[in-house]
Amino acid sequence: MQGWRKRMEDSHISDMNLLNGNVHVFGVFDGHGGEEVAQYVKKHFTEEILKNPLFKSGDMQNALIENFLHIDELLIEPAGKSELKKIAKMSKEKEELQDSKEKNKQVDMFKQLFNPKGQEDCDIAMMTGCTAHACIIDENQKKLYFANSGDSRGVLCRNGVAYPMSEDHKPDLETEKSRIYKAEGWVSEGRVKGKFK
Repeated sequence: MQGWRKRMEDSHISDMNLLNGNVHVFGVFDGHGGEEVAQYVKKHFTEEILKNPLFKSGDMQNALIENFLHIDELLIEPAGKSELKKIAKMSKEKEELQDSKEKNKQVDMFKQLFNPKGQEDCDIAMMTGCTAHACIIDENQKKLYFANSGDSRGVLCRNGVAYPMSEDHKPDLETEKSRIYKAEGWVSEGRVKGKFK
């Protein structure tokens, strides 16, 4: 579902039959401020977790945690930044194609002047992002493993009853608020630095 935005900013994965066909990875990535990070995570989440020694040894919960942190690191490395710029360029081209059908010269001029993603020195990973919710189904251990960052939520339904599988990771949680303040940030109106990200 797209919502009120002009274009979809979300992505998802469903990678089945990993590790001898008995492990399945699913994820939903809700783009914030653009689709770039959500698309990057879609492309790299499973390929990176497959490299993780904890995943290979069956420690799925810690493999998920490590993978979330690892993807975050990849986004700010030079190769990650370069790939985000390519995704942003393709996204802009798609948007321009769509906009050409309903041409508005004032909007075009505004985008050229004030679109920070179009600047050469723009750090897209610091301007956009995504929430993430991932699940591993391990048929070998007969277990489900969940991890989330942000307000993407996992729910398991059994016999018509919904069971929460995650807690929304929001800035007004005491542990998260403490982490933000230690990093010299602040929380205002439920948002980091009072900004919608």
